[in-house]
Amino acid sequence: MEWIDNISIFVKYVLQGLLMYGVFILIERLRPAEPNQPFRHILFNLKWYIVYTLLAFLMNAIGIATLVELTRTWLGGAYLTFPEPRNWIEAFFGVILYLLIVDFFYYWFHRCQHTNSFLWEQHKFHHSEVSLNVTSSRRVHWLEEPLVLLFIVLPMTLLFNLQPIPSGFLAFIQVLWLQFIHMNLRLGAGKLSPIIVSPQYHRIHHSYQPEHIDKNYAVFFPIWDIIFGSYYHPQKGEFPPTGLTTGETHNHLWEAAILPFREWLKLIKFRKQKPENNHF
Repeated sequence: MEWIDNISIFVKYVLQGLLMYGVFILIERLRPAEPNQPFRHILFNLKWYIVYTLLAFLMNAIGIATLVELTRTWLGGAYLTFPEPRNWIEAFFGVILYLLIVDFFYYWFHRCQHTNSFLWEQHKFHHSEVSLNVTSSRRVHWLEEPLVLLFIVLPMTLLFNLQPIPSGFLAFIQVLWLQFIHMNLRLGAGKLSPIIVSPQYHRIHHSYQPEHIDKNYAVFFPIWDIIFGSYYHPQKGEFPPTGLTTGETHNHLWEAAILPFREWLKLIKFRKQKPENNHF
């Protein structure tokens, strides 16, 4: 039966993810940026990963992902086609070009998450992580799934035809890289920091120190931070503490699940009260 197959795929996906986390957690122990992180923080992230994956599967089951294909079909085929690579060199540069394009769209989506109050209330759960580690890569609210489709996948599929590059391979690279840059690892890129994102580079983005706020949005290539003025060059040995400036942590499943909705209600109430407070 179809639902049994879906459960089987879900379980397989979760187990593979937990296995990858396990390998990276062992690597983190070699040279941690932040030693002795509480295990309960990692355990919460692992539980949240299962919840997030389940909700993502449910959203796909009700057809969220198919909306992208339907929209592209409706708007027509006005996009640039990448020629099929003829050798491994062209394939390599094709992957780099694809990641550059992904990073461009992700950069602006990510930047909007920090500068727009509505999107920030959805995104701040990710930044409430005070023990940044590989499991933090999926410490994002489940609304991230449809938002990524809307702000990244949809415009990319409308503008570019990337079919010659295997989508499964590209998805694996992206997941692996997200896990890598969130690692609790004392690892920077040194002189290559303006070229490639490292765990140190991304840790700066998660820092609550004033000089690091709203810096280093890129995931793969810092070039977009450099061009658009949000680049911060990590100093040697600079591995700051992470979290929100308010000190919030949100390490409870139900609290994390409803966090944006609760905060949006506060925003609405505040905006309704604001004119009254300014009236004399």
